Amino acid sequence: MHLRSFEYFRAVAIVLIVIGHCYGIAGWVIDSFGERVVANMISGGTSLFVFISGFLFHHVFYPKFVYRKFLEKKFKNVYVPYLILSVLPIIWALVIKAPFPDFYFGPEPTFYDQIVRPTLLYYWYGGVMVYWYIPFIMAMFIISPLFIWFIRIDLRKKIYIISILSLISIFMHRPVNNWSIVQSVVYFSPVYMFGILCSMERDFIYEKFKGKDFNLLGCAIFLAVVQAVFFDACGNLQKKPFEFNWIDIAFVQKQILCVYFMVFLHKYEHIDSTLLKTLAASSFAIYFLHGWIIYLISTVQSYYRPYYGLHLLPILSPLVIWASYAVAKRVKKKFPNKSRMLIGW
Repeated sequence: MHLRSFEYFRAVAIVLIVIGHCYGIAGWVIDSFGERVVANMISGGTSLFVFISGFLFHHVFYPKFVYRKFLEKKFKNVYVPYLILSVLPIIWALVIKAPFPDFYFGPEPTFYDQIVRPTLLYYWYGGVMVYWYIPFIMAMFIISPLFIWFIRIDLRKKIYIISILSLISIFMHRPVNNWSIVQSVVYFSPVYMFGILCSMERDFIYEKFKGKDFNLLGCAIFLAVVQAVFFDACGNLQKKPFEFNWIDIAFVQKQILCVYFMVFLHKYEHIDSTLLKTLAASSFAIYFLHGWIIYLISTVQSYYRPYYGLHLLPILSPLVIWASYAVAKRVKKKFPNKSRMLIGW
């Protein structure tokens, strides 16, 4: 059964992710309490995508799951566009030796240290154009037999596993600069599993939270305020896995926000929104292309630097989304049979 509400949820998720990546070109320096609360609500949108991916893994793929075919499809539609679209950014990164040259480049002026090593590492970590999500989600797809097992165990065990793994994630945090695929997999696995569980128990959730969706939103806002009180950092915190830096409040907040959007958007299952359907259909292409548009805008930042601030975010974010969609639409029209492989749409 097609769930239009999750189509709309995907549109909301890509919008939040793009907004979260536009802080720099807007020149938004988050320094006040109120701004930290706003940033805490916006930042960390990746959790929404992971939740949706887990939900759809059960709802769409599980009934006819064949591991080899599943991986082949994901490799073709997810990893191949990543390989293609990373070529130019990686070449440019090799030329300017950024970002993070100390991490990616070797110490010697050899072909291996300056070309081969950084190329392999940029591809491995997705370290250019905010593409880290692709190696991570491919790792999640590879271990999908574990999620098949999770689907088949009883509800009580599911809840125990999600609770224990969530506790680990809350204290472990996301990896620094998203450099550890293993840490990302451990951190986001309970989010993915929570999406699976919500798919399996969606009728119960819809009934349980009917008319209470804004209570969920209130809880999410409350946690955003709590994080703003205790932490200067916004969104999901990052650190090495075995260091201690208190708890990642945003992890819990984003899970509540996922249930909120799930319940809230379900009320509009019967509404046909062309805008949201278009954003959802092109969301992966927008993800792949928005970093390019942000980079182009960043090259002319000096012309509007005097106007920096939060007020530019609602102007530049839609511009980035529209430009990314326009490029994707043009590629799709030019290469109708190859666009899925080129840009994921």
